[in-house]
Amino acid sequence: MGILIVKEIENKELCSGWDQFVRSHPLGTIFQSPDYFSIFLHQKEFAPVALLMQNEEGLVVGVLSGIIQYQFLGPLKHMTSRCVVMGGPLVQNNEPDLLAELLRNFNSYIRQHVIYTQFRNICDMGFAHRTFIHAGYMREEHLNIHVDLNRDPDELWNEVHKQKRYEVKRARREGLTFGPISDINELQESYQLLKNIYTRIKLPLFPFPVFENAFTWLVPKGRACFWAAYSEGNLIATMYTLCYNGRIYDYFAGGDNLHSHKFPNSLISWQVMLWGKNNGMSLFDWGGAGKPGQPYGVRDFKEKFGGQLVNFGRYEMIHKPILYRMAKRAFKFIRHIR
Repeated sequence: MGILIVKEIENKELCSGWDQFVRSHPLGTIFQSPDYFSIFLHQKEFAPVALLMQNEEGLVVGVLSGIIQYQFLGPLKHMTSRCVVMGGPLVQNNEPDLLAELLRNFNSYIRQHVIYTQFRNICDMGFAHRTFIHAGYMREEHLNIHVDLNRDPDELWNEVHKQKRYEVKRARREGLTFGPISDINELQESYQLLKNIYTRIKLPLFPFPVFENAFTWLVPKGRACFWAAYSEGNLIATMYTLCYNGRIYDYFAGGDNLHSHKFPNSLISWQVMLWGKNNGMSLFDWGGAGKPGQPYGVRDFKEKFGGQLVNFGRYEMIHKPILYRMAKRAFKFIRHIR
């Protein structure tokens, strides 16, 4: 087996093999695809990296794609670095030996570049638990909510809590409308809305060029959809979604507090699910629901749209413990003073 470390997408044939492997894998998600990798290229805050495993015939039989993120730039850049791997790694037939080899090569590379690595599981990775633990990772409990869309629309609607059904109906009575974002100017408007929200609640938000890339490159392929709710023609709520292999992923979302009494967030959530159902999607992924037993502001909101609470967890390895502790204290202080 050979391992390639990919930092740029230059070889179209290799990229095609990578994409085909992920699309055909039972656990394949957009987060391990070259499409997702590409939207972070040439961004100063990010450095995407993928390890591709090839067999003797040159066919891709394993993928581990992650995004190195820098919380701060300048002198602090490498003191605030982490690698986030979503929905991976993937190996042919979930073969333990291939998975172990892929992880060994990844660890050897990534420990030189980041303080810590986090694997965020999108699906059940129980088969890989021993391999991760043996490779030095610790498992952390983490929840998500999945809504099965393989049901009649009436059944989906009846699964929604009565409070949310009321809010969706109220939003319609208020005259709110829903639809896809159609151009870059509207995308910028929706991003500014999100930026205001995320700044207020002190959560990080990717810079605009990441979403601009997704809008430009992924929307035409049907692998991303950007949505908005409007009041009298004004954009008051938005949801950015990724679409892949019959699944919709809630990526980023939020609504203007000044219009919260019109319930745009409830309308947009239901309408995206309904759109997914009507367009052949099988599952809506809420994109996370926090840790068990700990407060998580929007978990209650998400749970009231039906669905199943799952605990696929995360795996984490700290490569540089001293820097990790220093960075953690610094983040806590900066978040407090902002």
